[in-house]
Amino acid sequence: MELQRLNLINDETDKPDESEVRFQIALLAAVGGLVASFLARFMFDVPLIPELMAQAFFAILPINLIAFVVGFLGAFAKHLAFLGFVIIYLLGLIGAAHGFLAQLSKRQLIWRKQIYALIFFHFVIWLFVMVALLPLLDAGIFGRGLRQGSLYTSLSLFLIFALYATALGWVMKFYIDKPEIAKSNNRRLSRRQVVRGMSYALLAIGIFDIGKSLIGTWFQFSAGRVKNGNGIFPSLDGLALEITSTEDFYVVSKNPFDPDVAAHNWQLEISGLVDKPRALTYEELKNFPAIEQYATLECIDNPVGGNLIGNALWRGVRLKDLLTHAGLQNGIVDIVFRASDGYTDSISLERAQNEATLLVYEMNGQPLTREHGFPLRLIVPGIFGMKNVKWITHIEAVDFDFKGYWQKRGWDDKAEYKTISRIDTPDGDIEGQTIISGVAFAGDRGIANVEVSTDDGKSWQAAEIKTPLSPYSWALWHTEWLPEQPGDYSIRVRATDGRGNLQESKPTPADPGGATGIHSIKVRKK
Repeated sequence: MELQRLNLINDETDKPDESEVRFQIALLAAVGGLVASFLARFMFDVPLIPELMAQAFFAILPINLIAFVVGFLGAFAKHLAFLGFVIIYLLGLIGAAHGFLAQLSKRQLIWRKQIYALIFFHFVIWLFVMVALLPLLDAGIFGRGLRQGSLYTSLSLFLIFALYATALGWVMKFYIDKPEIAKSNNRRLSRRQVVRGMSYALLAIGIFDIGKSLIGTWFQFSAGRVKNGNGIFPSLDGLALEITSTEDFYVVSKNPFDPDVAAHNWQLEISGLVDKPRALTYEELKNFPAIEQYATLECIDNPVGGNLIGNALWRGVRLKDLLTHAGLQNGIVDIVFRASDGYTDSISLERAQNEATLLVYEMNGQPLTREHGFPLRLIVPGIFGMKNVKWITHIEAVDFDFKGYWQKRGWDDKAEYKTISRIDTPDGDIEGQTIISGVAFAGDRGIANVEVSTDDGKSWQAAEIKTPLSPYSWALWHTEWLPEQPGDYSIRVRATDGRGNLQESKPTPADPGGATGIHSIKVRKK
């Protein structure tokens, strides 16, 4: 049985183009391979090539471009990138299958030899991915740099590409046995139509995501704020809740899909310059003395007046206790953290031994959610969220200054919180006496003073500060104000940290060490 039989249609006046028929076969096989890849990713944690492509893409982008894209699109930026690479990967599968079919057509092989050719095609595709594509995507040869390991990655992708090759053979045989299918499909399915359809679909998804992002900006602003408050500080409509609910707490991740880790087969490995390397199960970890602590977490990409910040009650164990139990050796510089999504970062030994540095497994009285790092994440007062690693699987003591995932890409390694202040209310026109309120935060330095200006910075008045829930929590503040006459007003806020340092007023972007500047709003008295 020969591939050339695809052209044997009785009606020679309406014979389909052979190249278009090959494209139809390649398309169906590629879609089958892509579906198998997605099912394997979410059912068996098999590496997904488009996901690795998206991660590698963001890894090589300049940090200022990342800050701009993420600032504009938020979490949807990585979703759009992932969708784009799904299309690219699908086109790659189609191209490979189409080229293979073209070679078969030239050689006029019998069906039995076509099967041998399919086996060879499968092996070549798999080997190319293992030794060329994966290293290019920073996953290492045979995927040895992935959390799944080289053996599991190699075997699982071998099976995925076997399914892809099998689908190609099955569809090819189906078209050979039923040439009328090729004739009917040729009337409505061509390469141009498919590529155009993919472009339209990607454009539609992009417009939807951008719209969703813009709409989400408003909901993000209102999330975690007092609603229908009683008007008494701190229960003022629009003011941030002192404790941010888990569902309202901001989420930032480098991943198109965050890892879904099961507690029963998770382990925390402690290694490096320690006397007693060991691996702890989830239950063994929870046997250590538990500590509860309020702490505010802020993203380094948070703009002035932004909402990528929240305050929660965390429960876990002191990192110091685990390191002491392991027995620290001399010469340690950094403590390195590795996560199940391949993320890495480190903190200095001094911060690691701070009593307030915790490995937490609960947030606001409940186990960590997947988005917030279940089963274990790091909370380090004083430094931005990117160094508060989620999904931790490995802690290593090293004798050098370790540069993590974002530090290798230009972000600040110290990453100490800036002193910030934000105006939450009022958020619209006012009629008479009103209350100006918001939050201020300076990491582990605390807030000593908050000042408000209602005349665009010409004069400043002290605001009342509510005592924070802990030395590591944000402070809520408020002041009453009665505008003298109708008109437009510019309200500004600035804070002084616990060391007496005034908030930086000069505007700077978030990259590489966090945004600075004075938050201001415009209001009108009717």
